[in-house]
Amino acid sequence: MHGLTPDRRLRSDRRRKQIRRRRAGALVIVATLSVLAVRLAYALPADTPARVPAAAAQPTFVERASVDRRVIVATAGDVDIMLPVAVDEITAIGYHGAESPDSVPFAPQGECASGGGLTEKLTDLFAAGGMAYCLMGEGADASATGALDIGADPGAEVFAPVDGKVVGVEHVLISGRYKDVEIQIQVADDPTLVLVLSHVAEPAVGLGDGVTQGETLLGRVRAYPAGVTQELSRFTSDAGDHVQLVALRVTPDIAGP
Repeated sequence: MHGLTPDRRLRSDRRRKQIRRRRAGALVIVATLSVLAVRLAYALPADTPARVPAAAAQPTFVERASVDRRVIVATAGDVDIMLPVAVDEITAIGYHGAESPDSVPFAPQGECASGGGLTEKLTDLFAAGGMAYCLMGEGADASATGALDIGADPGAEVFAPVDGKVVGVEHVLISGRYKDVEIQIQVADDPTLVLVLSHVAEPAVGLGDGVTQGETLLGRVRAYPAGVTQELSRFTSDAGDHVQLVALRVTPDIAGP
């Protein structure tokens, strides 16, 4: 049997390459149609309600970064609350009353300072291993420490102040008109305590995620709308942007096992 001539061999090679290209193209089309079909199936309304992902019951831990220095800013009951923002990015620490009757007052750490210039006082005290805070409401009783504002520049990273599980990422409105995000964390050391962090941009966690104190990135400090006056600005040299913390006591049936 005679071998193929160079011209016939070249034509045969071209034919095989064309066949392979056609097969590859067909596979791409089939895969694309399959993906579109799955997306369309999920987009169409169903007769039965959507199920909560299993991760909501069994937390999936997301550890993405860590703060440079862990500092306990307050306690809520027997739970230590860590500063959720890196020390060198904090502009002020302030307490005020909380709107919810279920809030658990914070016990502040450090010394109470009054007047302006709190940022400078904080810098000096942090360097010496201490901390300063201000009371922004009237009086100095427990009701004045129901909410904790941690001042920082917009965009500063916000980390988990406690170990726990994310039980809510809620979209809410400030003053009934400005969009905001709340992240709700069920505290591992006390499941009847839920820590709510407000004014968080670019949330990095979802429902059911487990969080580790000082290691799990929750999001970033949001920039407040220019038309909103922030009480913390009385103690800083900026607009007073901050992340707010409120601890809520929940009933055992809500807390779960």
